[in-house]
Amino acid sequence: MGISAKLKDASQKRLLDEILTLAAGGGNKQTILRAFDLAAYFTPRRQRPKLAFVRDKIQRDHPAYALAQRVVGDFSPAARDRFIQCFVINCLLRGSQVRDDFSAAHGFAPPFTVLISPTMRCNLACTGCYAAEYPAGRDMSRQTLQRIVDQGREMGTYWFTLLGGEPFIYPGLLDFCAANRDCYFLIFSNGTLIDDQAIHELAHIGNVAPMLSIEGDREATDQRRGEGAFEQQMTVMSGLRTAGVPFGYSITVTRGNWRTVVGDAFVDGLVDKGAVVGWHFLYMPVGRGADTSPMLRPGERNAFRRGIERIRAAKPIFPVDFWGDAPYIGGCIAAKHYVHITSEGWVEPCIFTHFATDNINEVSLLEAFDSPYFNEIRRRQPFNENLLMPCMLIDNPHHSREIMAVSGARPTHPGADGYFGEMAGELDEYAAEVERVYAPIWSASHPSGSKLVAAADGTRGHFAAGP
Repeated sequence: MGISAKLKDASQKRLLDEILTLAAGGGNKQTILRAFDLAAYFTPRRQRPKLAFVRDKIQRDHPAYALAQRVVGDFSPAARDRFIQCFVINCLLRGSQVRDDFSAAHGFAPPFTVLISPTMRCNLACTGCYAAEYPAGRDMSRQTLQRIVDQGREMGTYWFTLLGGEPFIYPGLLDFCAANRDCYFLIFSNGTLIDDQAIHELAHIGNVAPMLSIEGDREATDQRRGEGAFEQQMTVMSGLRTAGVPFGYSITVTRGNWRTVVGDAFVDGLVDKGAVVGWHFLYMPVGRGADTSPMLRPGERNAFRRGIERIRAAKPIFPVDFWGDAPYIGGCIAAKHYVHITSEGWVEPCIFTHFATDNINEVSLLEAFDSPYFNEIRRRQPFNENLLMPCMLIDNPHHSREIMAVSGARPTHPGADGYFGEMAGELDEYAAEVERVYAPIWSASHPSGSKLVAAADGTRGHFAAGP
C-alpha cells in the first residue's frame, strides 16, 4: 500500500470511529445528521445525492428518522457498529468505488448482493415451496462458501444473503459469518432453530440480520407452515428485539394474503415487535405441479404496490415490493444487481429463474457473471419500457423463452421448465392483462419522470382482480 493510500485509509478509519462514537451517543436528530455529514466523506461524488436524499428525509421528520433512531438506540452495540461499518460504509459507500473500478475494467457492474443457499435441507414442508424441488442432501462445502464471499469482496460486494432450505441447519453458519466481519449477511429463516443461544450469538456477532418468514396473520402462516408457526415467529421476534438484533420479515404474497400484509393492524404489529424491513415476493408458479391460481391478478398487484408505498411513507419500517419497486432500480435486477447460487453450485440469475449454464465449482463468480447467458439477460434489460412490468418470467415471458433457447441454459431441478411448457399459455394471458392494467399507469408518469400516479383498478378478463 502506497503512502497516499495509507493516509486515505487512516483518514477513513478516523471518520468511521467518529461516526460510531456519534451513534453510541444516542439518537437525537442533530447527532444523526452529523453522522450523515461525516459519511459523505466516504461517498463517491456521484453517490452523494442519494445520501442527501435520506438526510433530507430525516431532517423533515420522515419515518426514516424513526428508523435511524432504532438503529442507534435499539440495536446492541455490536449490531449497531457492524451495521454501520459493514452495510452502510462497506456495502453502500466504500464499496461503490471498488464497483466503479470493476465496471470500468469489465464493462458491466458487479452484483450488489449475492444470494447463496448453502443447504436445501429444511425441517418444515411448507406448501408450494420451490426449495423442496432441489436435491436436499448436497450441502455446499465451507470452502466453496468462503470462496464465493472472497470473490464477491474482490468485485466490491459486501452484502450476502443466505437462504435455502433452512440456513440454520447448515453447520457452523454463524461461525462463518463471524469470520467475515467486513461483510453483512441477511439470513432468510423459518425461525424454528433460532433459540436463545443463537440469539445471544447474533447479538455478539453483529453483522447478521435474520429475515423471518411468515405468510401474514396467524391463520395464513399456520396453514402454510404448520400449526404454531406464527406464534413461534412472534416469540423469536421478541427475543431478537430484547437482545438488540436487527431483523425483518419475508412474505410470499398471494391472492389470499395481500390485503392483510398491507393493512395497518398487521404492519403496526410487526413494527411493535421490532422489525425494521419487510421483503414481499409475489407468488411465482415454480416447480413441478406449479399452480397459477395464487398469483396476484394485475389489478390486485397494482393495489398491493400502492399499499407498500403508503406504508413506506407513513411508518418506521422499510417494506420492499420486489416487483412494484422496479421503476426505482431500472427494472429487473437478475444477473445485473444480484445472483443466486444453489447448494450444488449452480449459478442462477434470479431466485425464481431456476436455469443455469455455469457451476461455481468449475468457474469463478466473475466468469459466471460474464457468461453468455448472463450477458444475454443484461443485453435485453429492461425487458419492457414499462418498468412496472420488470419480470422476464411472468411479465415478458417471450424474453425468457428466447434467452433459454439462445444461451443453452438448463433447468437446475426437475419441473423448473414448467414456465415454458404447460403454463406457457396461462402466463402469456397473464402478461397481456398486466400490460392492459399497467400501460395507462405508466404512460401517466412517463416520459416526464413524475411520480407514478394511482389509477383505477377497473380490470377485466381471466386474470382480473376479484371483487
